Amino acid sequence: AATLERAAALTGLPALSLIATQARLDAFTKVKEEIDKMVAQLTKQQSDEVEHRDWCIKEMNDNNRSTEAAYDKQESLETKIANLDQELKENAAKTEETKATIAEMQKQMKRASEIREAENADYQLTVGDQQMTQVILRKAIDRMKQVYALLQQDGDQPGAPHIQTSGNHTDPGNGPARFTKYEEHAGGSRVLRMIEEVMADSKKTEDDAIASEQDSQAAYENLMKESNTAIATYTEKISNMKGALAKDEEDLVATKSDLIANMKELEELHDTLGSLKKGCDYILKNFDARQAARAAEMDALNEAKAILSGAK
Repeated sequence: AATLERAAALTGLPALSLIATQARLDAFTKVKEEIDKMVAQLTKQQSDEVEHRDWCIKEMNDNNRSTEAAYDKQESLETKIANLDQELKENAAKTEETKATIAEMQKQMKRASEIREAENADYQLTVGDQQMTQVILRKAIDRMKQVYALLQQDGDQPGAPHIQTSGNHTDPGNGPARFTKYEEHAGGSRVLRMIEEVMADSKKTEDDAIASEQDSQAAYENLMKESNTAIATYTEKISNMKGALAKDEEDLVATKSDLIANMKELEELHDTLGSLKKGCDYILKNFDARQAARAAEMDALNEAKAILSGAK
């Protein structure tokens, strides 16, 4: 184009000048086409970089939210594990305490049975002795009453008429005897009353022993009933605590498994964040500068194209 322009200037031929201008315009068209291609590439780079920047921001925000949620979950799981451990210890201690209570109650029941057996043996002996004593006393009373009844009958019967004879050293004679029967009857009555009092005391002792035995037996049966009821209640309590222990142990195993899985998730989130930083840190730090530089380059290209277009 430059050669044609020089030739047209030397010759002054309009045709050569027209041909030179046409050649120059054809060259500008190719240049502008290249400019358009460069601007299109830069525009796409701008758009891709914005999209990448937005993706990085989204992924890092999602990672941060997931990491915070995982740390919250870890804290919750660790708290739950600590609570389950404490519950297991407390339930185990309560179970052993309840077992000890049952053992002590059974020990007291055995002791009460031994005491009851000894009391019953004493009762049997006491009642047996008193009943035997009463049999003996009854026989004595009956015998004495028979004797004194006969004596009374003898004293009341009238004697046959007789002639009084004087007594000597070999014959007492048949004179009036000394009157001693009345004193003997009076003494016998006192003895009989004493025996009857002993008899009454023996009967009272027997009655007291029977009443005491009944009270002791009733108290013993009540103790056994209450103890058996309490033992049944404690046994059910132990069964319930064992069920709670089993459930807590199952929950503890599951919670520890969840904690391990959560820790693994946290590791994966940290690894993902590391990869994101490697691929995103440069873009995020230099995004504005790169966008501005690329925009400036596009503006310069567009200005050059405008100038070439003006030269037409």
